[in-house]
This record gives sequence, C-alpha cells and structure tokens, in this order.
Amino acid sequence: MSTMVQKKITIKREQETFLAAYKKFGFADQSSLIRAALDDFIKETKRKQRRAQITRKAEELAALYGNSADLIAFSAIDGDDFYEASGHLGNRTESHNWRRD
Repeated sequence: MSTMVQKKITIKREQETFLAAYKKFGFADQSSLIRAALDDFIKETKRKQRRAQITRKAEELAALYGNSADLIAFSAIDGDDFYEASGHLGNRTESHNWRRD
C-alpha cells in the first residue's frame, strides 16, 4: 500500500451527510470512501483524456486520408469480403467451418 497523507478539506453539508453513511456503502471509514471516490474520478479523467487524444489524432488522420488519392484508392470496396491466399473467405466476424468433408 502506498504512503498516505492527511488532508484537511472543506465539504458541503450534503456531502457530510453522505460521508456519515459510509458503512451503508460498505466502507470501513469515511477516508476509505473518499479514496475510492478519488480513484474513480482519476480513472474517469484519464479515460476522458485518452478519448480526447484519440479523437484529435483521428481528426488529424482523417484530414490526411481525405487529401491523399493513394489512400482512398480502395475506398469503393471497403467492407467487401475478400479471399485470402488460403482460399478461405476473409473479413468475417462469424466463425465457419469451410472444410468439405
């Protein structure tokens, strides 16, 4: 477990009432409830930051993709089935048994 530090915080009355019910939520004490809430907030904030970064990169790539004739040459067949060198139908999400017995 990592080192813990004490902090003095100011909260609203409604938050104080919620904290007072810590046992109802399965926490050993008010501090553990606050730590769990902060951990959830940190995870959610990081997820949003990653999502925003992915969105920015996708927008950058979309601009490049739309301006390059080399990159859009095969757009007309996007999503079409294709046959792999093994003779099996590719680009399928279902699993099939293609062998003939």
